[in-house]
Amino acid sequence: MSESPFRSRFQIRDLEEFSGVKAHTIRIWEKRYGLLRPERTLTNIRTYGLEELKNLLNVAYLNRHGHKISRIAKLSQLDRERLVRDTAQEQNDLGDALTGLKMSMLGFDEAQFDSICDRYRQASGFRAVVEDLFVPLLEHIGLLWQTSSICPSHEHFVSNLVRQKISAEIDALPPIPTTSDPIVVLFLPEHEIHELGLLYVAYVLRSLGRRAIYLGQSVPMADLEQVSGTFSQRLIFISFVTAFPAMDELIPYANRFRELVPKERCALWLCGGQIARLGDAPWPEGVRAFTHIRELLQELEASATGGAER
Repeated sequence: MSESPFRSRFQIRDLEEFSGVKAHTIRIWEKRYGLLRPERTLTNIRTYGLEELKNLLNVAYLNRHGHKISRIAKLSQLDRERLVRDTAQEQNDLGDALTGLKMSMLGFDEAQFDSICDRYRQASGFRAVVEDLFVPLLEHIGLLWQTSSICPSHEHFVSNLVRQKISAEIDALPPIPTTSDPIVVLFLPEHEIHELGLLYVAYVLRSLGRRAIYLGQSVPMADLEQVSGTFSQRLIFISFVTAFPAMDELIPYANRFRELVPKERCALWLCGGQIARLGDAPWPEGVRAFTHIRELLQELEASATGGAER
């Protein structure tokens, strides 16, 4: 049987970034204790499979919590996994929550994912779960996926769990009644489907008591024009640009929005990976660019407490 084309192979720099363990230390653990068994390319470069990465994450976790490498090396993989679970329960350590989510992703372990999120939420709140755990986790997964270092199914697995949790939080909040206050319109441009950031903004807005209209994925510009003509009050259109439009099409996209949607009462706020990569740009009047979701959320919170909406 041929090997799956989706099997991940990692280089030592990937292991270092994922685990926080220096490459030099990884090599010592590998040589002295046989904790990892890499394969080598034709050019003699070490590569590691998913099982080696999962094993390293477990070893690094146990070592950070006082277990000696010599003892860890004598344990079977199953015993290491049991010791990780026992240690996590004893320590109730939230500092390793992000590492724990990575391990649950690699093992497609929904129960472990839920347990980590629940403990973090009890200690710090749901917004901390999203901003401290989900955002960096998804950013890291995205980078590894783009470089073919990780299987796309891992990204789908985690994204769906995150989507479920944010949607549940939105449903748990009461809907916002109609008022004359400014309305936020949440949408993604045509062909854009990465909506987790947009969904989280919908949650934050509802928790702030602000009305939002959620249009979702791949919305044609003509629909935005129609929505703008339906309301008489101020509208703030918010979108995340992860892949579409392409960077060289972003300014033309913003200019087209300005041509179709009334300038005097409609603003466009853009965020996402494409915006961050574009850097400084000559955006048209009434269009704002945010390089990170935290900046956008800070602006929304400021406006909810009386700050200006530009």
